Amino acid sequence: MKVAKTLLWVLAGTMGMHAQSFVQRDGTHLRLEGKSFRYSGPNLEWLGLEGYGPHDPSGPRFPSHFEIDDAFATAAEMGATVVRSQTMGDTVGCSQCIEPEQGKFNEEGFQASDYALAVAAKNHMRVIVTLIGDCATCEGGGIGQYLAWNHVGSAQAFFTDRGLIAAFERHVDAVLNHRNRFTGVMYKDDPTIMAWENCNMCGLIPMLSYGNVAEVAAWSETIGEHIKQVDRRHLYLDTSGIFPVYPKIVENASTDLVAFEEYPHWNAAFSVPAGLPPTSVAVIEQHAAAVTGRGKVFIVNEYGWDRTNWASSAELQGLLDAMLHDPNISGDGFWALQAHVDNFGFQPIPADSHDATFAVNGECGEWWALYYPGVKTLAMSAEDMGARAQLLRSHAYAMAGLAVPKHAVPPAPEITSVVVGGLIAWRGSAGATRYTIERYDAATKTWQTVCDKCATDADDPWADPHAAMGAHYRVTAFNGDDVASATSGPR
Repeated sequence: MKVAKTLLWVLAGTMGMHAQSFVQRDGTHLRLEGKSFRYSGPNLEWLGLEGYGPHDPSGPRFPSHFEIDDAFATAAEMGATVVRSQTMGDTVGCSQCIEPEQGKFNEEGFQASDYALAVAAKNHMRVIVTLIGDCATCEGGGIGQYLAWNHVGSAQAFFTDRGLIAAFERHVDAVLNHRNRFTGVMYKDDPTIMAWENCNMCGLIPMLSYGNVAEVAAWSETIGEHIKQVDRRHLYLDTSGIFPVYPKIVENASTDLVAFEEYPHWNAAFSVPAGLPPTSVAVIEQHAAAVTGRGKVFIVNEYGWDRTNWASSAELQGLLDAMLHDPNISGDGFWALQAHVDNFGFQPIPADSHDATFAVNGECGEWWALYYPGVKTLAMSAEDMGARAQLLRSHAYAMAGLAVPKHAVPPAPEITSVVVGGLIAWRGSAGATRYTIERYDAATKTWQTVCDKCATDADDPWADPHAAMGAHYRVTAFNGDDVASATSGPR
C-alpha cells in the first residue's frame, strides 16, 4: 500500500497539482486572477461514474484514466475552459457510489473524480460539481434515493424534512472534505473546482406536481449556508430551476450563480405543466436578465445543440451568437460530450434506443450525445454533427475572448489488437477526423499504405482486404486541418 501511495504522489507531481486561483463573483460577472472570466464548454456527466444514469442498462462503472484523458483533450481542442460533471459529487445508492448506503461513505467512490480533477488542472480547466443529480438504482433521481432510504413517499419532503436535509448535508460534507489521492488537496481547498451546484433541476419535481416552490428556495439557502460554513472560497450555484416561476430565490444570500437548462426539445413536455414559456433565444435572454437584475451571475448549465433543439446549423449559430453577445450570460455548457474508450471506438450512446421515433423525441443520447468530430446516430448525420461541433468550438474560443486556433495535433493512436485475417483495432485519438493505416512489407522492408485516410473511428476495427499471415501494421491520425499525428508503434 505504501508503494502504491508513493507512485500516486509521484504522478501528482508530474501532472500538476491543482489550479492556483479561485474563480470569483464580481456582482453579476465572474473574475479570475483579476480579469473578466467568461466560458463555454461541455457537460461531461460521467467523469466520476459512467453508466450512472437511470436509463443506462449497463450499470455503473468507473471510467478509465484514458477515457478521462481523452475527454479533457477533446474539450481542450474544442476551446473549453470549464466543464460540468454531475457524477463527481452526487453518486448515491450503488456499490461504486460516493454514498452506497445512507451515512456510509466510500473513499473508492472518488477514484475517478480525483483523477479527473488532476487532469482538469493539467488542462487549465475548471469544473462545476453537482451535489445531487441522477440515480443508478431508484426513481426520481438522487432525491428518490434519499426518500427510499428513509421510507418517505413525498418528494416535497426532501426540501422540508429536517432529517432528510441533515442526511444530504452529511453527503455534502463527505464531498467537500474529501482529500484527492492524486493531488493531496481537499476538494474544499481546490480552485480547480469553480462551483458547487446544489442539484440538477430538482425544483422541476414540485413545479410539475404543483408543489411548494418557496420551500425549494428555502432549502437552497439552507444548503448554501451549510456549504459556506465549510467552504467560503468556492462559488455556490443554484440549479433548482425554479427562478422563472419564483424569482425571489435569486435573492438568497448564499447564492453566487443561478443556472437554467435550455432545451427546445422538451418544450411540449415541460412548458405547460411547469408553467414555463417555450424555450427560445428570447426566453434565454429573459432568464439572464432576470437573474442579473437581482444581482447574481447567470449561466446556461445545459443547452441542446442538435437538430431536435435547433433545426439547422443556422439556428444553432443564432443561439451561440446571442449567448456570446449577451453580457448577462457569463458561461454556457452544451449537453453532452462523450469520449473514446480504451480498446477502440467511442463510448456507447447513453440512454440508447433502437426505436427511431423515440431516438429523436425521447430522452436518448442519439440526439444529445456529441462525439467529436462527428458520428452518425439515429438523430444526426456525421456531417451535421461535425459541422455543429465546429460551431461549438468556435463559440467556446469566442466566449473566452480568443481567436479560433488551428486544430490540435491528435495524439498518436495505439494499436490494441491485430486479429488473424487483418482486423486492426486502435485506440482513437482526440480530435482525429481520419486515420491512415500502413502494413509492413517484409520482402521490401518498407511500410506500404493500405488505407490512405480512409478510416474513421466508426471504421475501427478496420479489416485489411489483402491481409497476410503475421503482417504488422501502424496507424496515423489526421486532424481537421489534415495535419498528421505521430505514428503508432507497429503491431
